[in-house]
Amino acid sequence: MPKAFFGGKRNRNPGFVHTFSRIAPTYEARYGSKLNQSHDECLRIVSRWLCTLSPERVLDIGCGTGALIERMSAQWPDACFTGIDPAQGMVDEGMRRRPFASFVKGVAEALPLPSQSMDLVVCSMSFGHWADKVAGLNEVRRVLKPHGIFCLVENQPAGWGLTTLINWVVGALADYRSEHEVVELAQTAGLKSMETLVTDQHVIVAIFRPIDGEVDNHAR
Repeated sequence: MPKAFFGGKRNRNPGFVHTFSRIAPTYEARYGSKLNQSHDECLRIVSRWLCTLSPERVLDIGCGTGALIERMSAQWPDACFTGIDPAQGMVDEGMRRRPFASFVKGVAEALPLPSQSMDLVVCSMSFGHWADKVAGLNEVRRVLKPHGIFCLVENQPAGWGLTTLINWVVGALADYRSEHEVVELAQTAGLKSMETLVTDQHVIVAIFRPIDGEVDNHAR
């Protein structure tokens, strides 16, 4: 499939906010195994880059019901956690299940947070649903502290077959990007790629830092 066919902006949000809101009560039961795999990858790489340091303020973009926040809170119990999701059902479920964290309805493209307020920003399996990836990455760069880190975990684009084409036509396909495209988009937003890898499950795992705050080691 030519890149131009898929590369332009689409008239609808691929995230299907209403659908995610509706399935929020059963989301973890349905997708727990897949969620755990992506959360494992996120925690593994973030822990390595933070070394023994603990973040004070952590943001999860596209947090869903807050499953990753709960796992991060076990690792960094003194941190303050904020989850942002466009689906009100997910926000409500997150508040019910993880009352120790703050949950806010919002989108990556307009984060309702102060500039340079976050030590760590994570995005696990929601980047494909961002309506404007450049705007979202610019917001990530804005809210990160100078030596903060951003961890992105997302599926690689699927190969083009009949099922994928049908899903694209009806708007049921998330806007996944290749590892190279993710790095380029982040660079445009002022985020430097510190490490990227692709797992055996075709999942991209990447760490970024603000370009003017980069350091040469794994500590902040």
